[in-house]
Amino acid sequence: KDVSDAIIAMDLEFQPGSKYSYSDLGMILLMEISEIVSRRSLNEMTKTWLFMPLSMNSTMYIPEKVLLSRIVPTEFDSLYRSGLVHGVVHDENTHLIGGVSSHAGLFSTAENLANYAQMLINNGTWLGKRIFTESLIKEFTTRQYLPEDSDYALGWDTPSQNGKSSAGDYFSNSSFGHLGFTGTSLWIDPEEKIIVILLTNRVHPTRDRGGMYGIRREFHNAVIEELLIN
Repeated sequence: KDVSDAIIAMDLEFQPGSKYSYSDLGMILLMEISEIVSRRSLNEMTKTWLFMPLSMNSTMYIPEKVLLSRIVPTEFDSLYRSGLVHGVVHDENTHLIGGVSSHAGLFSTAENLANYAQMLINNGTWLGKRIFTESLIKEFTTRQYLPEDSDYALGWDTPSQNGKSSAGDYFSNSSFGHLGFTGTSLWIDPEEKIIVILLTNRVHPTRDRGGMYGIRREFHNAVIEELLIN
């Protein structure tokens, strides 16, 4: 609650809709709002409404120690945690509020994420079961143009209007995706029904490494060229 109170007390940097700034603060507040409205923790909600129905059995917050052999370590943190971050959330804000947040902290596998992505391609259904309404999927994955030059949807990114997207050069305009700070990404093309999941570890042993942007573009281009062009 101290974190959310601090966020609420911050002054706006600009009028809503006039500019955009990539930030996790709104997502942190979204978790608290959803927990108040539902009277359930985010951890409980995601298990009940998403992970179990989608057979995402290897997706969770705060994994048990017995799973460490399946989890790669991230950064050697000499400033905040004085050691190698392994099996706990890498994001400092999420770690500060207990390891569960709506902007970071989730552990998963490519197979589990593919189930989630396929549900989105199916407009909200998975193995015949309705998870989200089709209208909700469309609302969250459509570019908002707030402001006009922004590429963001609601919680998702879309291919850059300047032609230099991390998704590469071939994803359709209706595509959407998201990047993770540690080197993960998920891009989905609903027109071609293509899901591309990249789980790298760009912060090991330090975040002071370059080249991830180029690697993502080359990887996505190579996948689409193999599937659709060659």
